[in-house]
Amino acid sequence: MLRKAFIVWMLIVLLMGATVVAGSEGISQVQIRFDYNHMATIASNQFALWVEDNDGKLIKTIYVTGFTGTRRGYRNREMSLPHWVKAADPENMTDDAMDAVSGATPKQGTLTYIWDLTDDRNNRVSNGVYHIFLEASLYWESDILISAEVDLSNPEPGILNLMEKRSNPEQADNENMLTDIEVTVMTQENNTAKWLGGLDPQEALVYMENHYDEGLVIVEVNTDYWKLETGFTGAMHIPHDQMAERYQEIPSGVPVILHCGAGVVSVPAYETLMEKRPDIPQLSYIAGRPPVQEFNSWLEQHFAE
Repeated sequence: MLRKAFIVWMLIVLLMGATVVAGSEGISQVQIRFDYNHMATIASNQFALWVEDNDGKLIKTIYVTGFTGTRRGYRNREMSLPHWVKAADPENMTDDAMDAVSGATPKQGTLTYIWDLTDDRNNRVSNGVYHIFLEASLYWESDILISAEVDLSNPEPGILNLMEKRSNPEQADNENMLTDIEVTVMTQENNTAKWLGGLDPQEALVYMENHYDEGLVIVEVNTDYWKLETGFTGAMHIPHDQMAERYQEIPSGVPVILHCGAGVVSVPAYETLMEKRPDIPQLSYIAGRPPVQEFNSWLEQHFAE
């Protein structure tokens, strides 16, 4: 009797586990898109994107503008992105970690950012409830915080409901700095450009082997200083900080995979191509050490066959 009860209990546990794992199957990423209008005033034009779990723990900073991030402007201007500063604790971020998520304030226009369902170490997060935050410093102390909740245990693809919190609701200066904000849960089905997000090195190797004969384009996005001495055979090289100007060099109508040295600076290049090159049928990046030796060895054998 006890044995039967134990077996039943184990089956229940396994089924529950299978439900949890299956919850986010098909969910490829969360897309954050908005129109950014550059303001002519000082003490403005700062914004940050980040993810927290349901306990308020920081999961990942997706992006923070350069004054507050790279230049550590929060030290001299305490009202610059206070919610992000509290969540991210930038004083304990190394310069390299900050450089990976921060950059010059973008040009005016429609911006798209991606949460690829990983944490700040590029590990896939477990299922559960997560909160995506978009904060903007509009004008001095005037601040807006937009948030959306996504449950990866039971995700529903589509546009998420947004909540808005203003530090000074009566302050109208620069209130149109960010407009038309949408946070969307993307699947392979509703992701018409087939943005695959980050692939771990082994997944990337299999993907590259399977799609090589389709004209796969490999693009290294390291800067010249960090360019790999031995890279993928036949790869293009477009530094991530030049992608916004050189994206047209990438051929159209073929799958594209990006890589750097650890998957960090591939993300901004990937986001640029998402916005600039919707004609790419499949776009991905390697979230980790690129399997250069393994792929080049496979390619040599592939040509020999």
